[in-house]
Amino acid sequence: MKLWTYRFRPVVDGAVIPVALETGFTWSRLVVEAPDGPREDRQEYQRESYRLHRVELPREEGTVVFEVGPRNAWTFGLRVSRNGVVLWESHREPHAYLGRMREMLVTQKGDRPAIDTSVFRRNAPAIAADVALGLLFFITGKLTDLRTAALVAAGAGLALLPVQWLLRRILRRPVDLLGGLALFGVVMLLLSAGFSWYLDSEFAVQLKATALGGVSAAAFTLDALCGGKFLARRLATYLPYRDLHLRRLGLGLALTGTVMAGVNLLVALGFSKDVWLLYTTWADFVVAAVMGQWALSWARKGD
Repeated sequence: MKLWTYRFRPVVDGAVIPVALETGFTWSRLVVEAPDGPREDRQEYQRESYRLHRVELPREEGTVVFEVGPRNAWTFGLRVSRNGVVLWESHREPHAYLGRMREMLVTQKGDRPAIDTSVFRRNAPAIAADVALGLLFFITGKLTDLRTAALVAAGAGLALLPVQWLLRRILRRPVDLLGGLALFGVVMLLLSAGFSWYLDSEFAVQLKATALGGVSAAAFTLDALCGGKFLARRLATYLPYRDLHLRRLGLGLALTGTVMAGVNLLVALGFSKDVWLLYTTWADFVVAAVMGQWALSWARKGD
């Protein structure tokens, strides 16, 4: 599916040559309108290493080279040259973001694409289940109380286990509703339900995320000390990167759990229940996304 088309109108030897870059989630295509017909260069991000788009047009004065690459995280730039001499540029330093894009899309050895987005299609049921549980907790918390919401969400999460088993038998193919850390998730759900049941207090429920975040951080720390052979390895099978260093991934996620536990504690102590409920349902996802992205970037750097 095409997302956007970037258009350029460089002037070469007194004539305008239309240039277009079509972009999609996993591909992009450069099209240069030449006098003898359009010429193009296509990239498939999951099949080849990320590079500049390049199209050459032979001319009597010498071959004209059109190169398109990322100028920043959201736009692209065009450079037109002949025999190493720049004839036209869409922006100053039109390919300034190329190095960063290669860091994200190419393995650290630079020999193959780093991202395999098919992992998201394989894990669509698990992602949908996570979103559904979050919505269930939010709605139940607004209609009743936080203790009830925690118990209902834990019960619904545990109910996914027999549902998953039944779907696999009916459809006769693997169906994953709990992700690569299914067993770890069930343990955390049991701890969550036990915490809410034993401490019959809304404030205690607010502190639950801090307690569980600490447990998660400790578990990933221990796993990292073992080389990331257990939790980090299972989690890595559900991430689209091929060049993850498992020990770094475990340590990064341990720090992520520690930060999220601390932020949850600050919100619970400093704000009302409604503010905390909004934070734990929506805002903590932003914190997790930022910390998770840092953890992934660090894990991909290796030793």
